Amino acid sequence: MGEYRGGDSQAQPCGRRSGGSGAERHSEASWRLSSGSAISFCFSEYGGFMNSIRSCDVVVVGAGFAGLMCADRLSRLGYTVTIIEKAPATLAGTSSRNEGWLHAGTYHALSVRDRREAAAVAKRCRYGWEEIQRRFPECVEVEKGKAVAILPEAHLAESLSRWEEARVGHARLSASQHEQLADHVRVGADEAAFAVDDLGINTRMLAASLIAELRTRGVRILLGARILGRSNDRMRVATAEGSFDLVHRFVVCAAGFETERACADLEIPPVKVRLWRSHLVTVPKAAPVSVFGVAPQQAAMINHGAWSIIGFNEDATVVDRPTFEVDPVIADRLEEAVRWRFPKADLSATKRTACVKVDYATHEDSARSLNIRMLPVLDNAVVVLPGKMTEAPYSANVVASHVFEMLGQGGVTARPIDTYELTNQGS
Repeated sequence: MGEYRGGDSQAQPCGRRSGGSGAERHSEASWRLSSGSAISFCFSEYGGFMNSIRSCDVVVVGAGFAGLMCADRLSRLGYTVTIIEKAPATLAGTSSRNEGWLHAGTYHALSVRDRREAAAVAKRCRYGWEEIQRRFPECVEVEKGKAVAILPEAHLAESLSRWEEARVGHARLSASQHEQLADHVRVGADEAAFAVDDLGINTRMLAASLIAELRTRGVRILLGARILGRSNDRMRVATAEGSFDLVHRFVVCAAGFETERACADLEIPPVKVRLWRSHLVTVPKAAPVSVFGVAPQQAAMINHGAWSIIGFNEDATVVDRPTFEVDPVIADRLEEAVRWRFPKADLSATKRTACVKVDYATHEDSARSLNIRMLPVLDNAVVVLPGKMTEAPYSANVVASHVFEMLGQGGVTARPIDTYELTNQGS
């Protein structure tokens, strides 16, 4: 099985686009499952529910940020796209259970052990950081003052060198800025504090904005849908309204911690992933700006309005199944780290949560990987793992580039290079 670990992207149109006028006009209707959750389907004025969604160019499985971003790239390039999500709402997994941290590369340039890999992760994060701010500024939670990263003085030279290599913006706090921070945040005598570019992001609002764009391009999102089986270019799908065959040319599996189950449902070669559980606490706003340490077992806090969501650096335990159950021992340790860094934080109203993250690694005992992965499991199917939420725009580029290469572009003349074939790796 080959794989992509990075790259650029593009793709192609096929067939008629939905979302226009006349026979292609669509109206929205809502249906409800027994749980009461609303599900939006796209109905055609000519032929009803079944005929309106019987075919598409690409099926994207999973409506977290990885899936939504893949649909964004593919639909922008003219593909007709259908997203299938088994939950009754988008962002049902890790995408809605994280810190809401729009990474600027600051943390990962230092936390990933391999320096080359660290720079690559940081640059991909920076790419996503720039795109999300540019396209969805309404979702970015800008504070009065930059976020603050706290580094050990003992590793300062190495840290600054890594930041420079990854092009991470930073400026050491002045004495007056230190004094203002000291009212809320403890900075040790052996630590240094820097203003950095990391931001909070309203992930729910971001998803809503992205979905609104997708709908203008005719992307259909089927929520509460189940895949009953697949054979080559035909997929059997069940919804609250009934089951139907969905004819397609390509499948992108972006199912996160449900990847193994989705591969089985799609009847594509299995991709074994690792599941990592981590913990968060939410407290009333602990400091005027977001603050995070970069050393292991330190608190990392991102502000969201009147609340602060705080994680625990390198809190990642392998679990054998997706679970949002909180490990009280780890949560207690996280709260201790919060008390140390934010002495005035009000922990009386603490809310504890857990999330499950996913990676793909060839060795079970290796450290958690933040590399993006695109695994071409069949000629017309790939599995994608984005690494971090902020990396999703970059990983979607990789997917779109591969889909474009596999499906071609009938309406655009091929370049000479597109007709060449390598006879061996040395050519």
